[in-house]
Amino acid sequence: MRTPRDGRENLLLLVERASSIVEQVDLASLLVATIDTAMELTGARYGALGVVDHSGEIVEFHHRGITDLDARELGHPPVGKGVLGDISRYGAIVRIDDIASHAGYTGLPDGHPLMASFLGVPVKARSKVFGNLYVTEKVGGFTEDDEITLRVLAGLAGTGIDSIRMGEELQARAIREDRDRIARDVHDSIIQNLFAVGLGLQSRASALADDDELSGVLEAAAVAVDASITELRRLIYDLHGDLPRRGSLAEEVAELVDRLSASFHVPVEVSVDGVIPDLDASIIDDVIQIVRESVSNALRHSGATAIAVALEADERSLTVSIVDNGHGFDVQRAPWGFGLTNMRTRTRRAGGEIDVRSNHGVGTSVAARIPLPGASGASL
Repeated sequence: MRTPRDGRENLLLLVERASSIVEQVDLASLLVATIDTAMELTGARYGALGVVDHSGEIVEFHHRGITDLDARELGHPPVGKGVLGDISRYGAIVRIDDIASHAGYTGLPDGHPLMASFLGVPVKARSKVFGNLYVTEKVGGFTEDDEITLRVLAGLAGTGIDSIRMGEELQARAIREDRDRIARDVHDSIIQNLFAVGLGLQSRASALADDDELSGVLEAAAVAVDASITELRRLIYDLHGDLPRRGSLAEEVAELVDRLSASFHVPVEVSVDGVIPDLDASIIDDVIQIVRESVSNALRHSGATAIAVALEADERSLTVSIVDNGHGFDVQRAPWGFGLTNMRTRTRRAGGEIDVRSNHGVGTSVAARIPLPGASGASL
């Protein structure tokens, strides 16, 4: 049993203990320090602090005065009914000389130490009840000064809890921002540089079409670069959960087409119909790759003298069309080099469908329809 102190001694001790409570950086340590201080200042034999959920039920229980072994032998800790329920659910302060006289008293478990005098107050964090702090068993019962002391301690604990939670949130935010920065750096710098390298390799391969061996080496290198880009994107998804947003899809498509067609002197027209909303970078990447595969194939293999790329958007979907007037090919027997598998994979990953049609002497058309965010989907 702790020896009661006079008001002045308690006030001095409260000021001394206050800093040790609010300076705690670990939540469990703060709660235990609060209980110990409450027992020391009031002269109570036992103390506890129960953390509650939104319904007032205790989900975490910290206690002092009873050993952990004795506590385990008592079975399940309190759940917040009866007396404790009044504190946490209603934000009430309970101070009584005999806990058994309280209307909500439901008894103590077998083997539980006797407890008569009781003082409990709610602990609030961000204006919401975080839990209940209470002390029991004081010779002569708890006084009004004890009640004031416990209310001050509860306020200090609430401030400390707010501080710890804010620190955790800031730390999580810093980690998230750092991940975002790394993801942006990888995407905006490394991936774009690799993308440019891949385009250059494909362009050189086309220019050296007469040299099958060298052209094949360059094509293989371009495929390896594309595989590296895919792996980097996967790493960004793992790190960030999504790719950072990018600029206008129409602008990126126009820039891509200019770079692809520069070495071929074949006019490639880009048109936009409808309003294209802001899209996640992952969808933009898929569309860019579909256009890249289609236009590259048309420039290198079709013998086309004109190519048209069209972006059409409505409330439900975005349709990407690439049409050329080349000599066409057999879609069913097309080799892997045409990139058809890649286009199908990217379209389906975006939740859409793709239609590839080609006739000898007429040309080829590729149409990929991708549902926009919030739409129920679209089919060709």
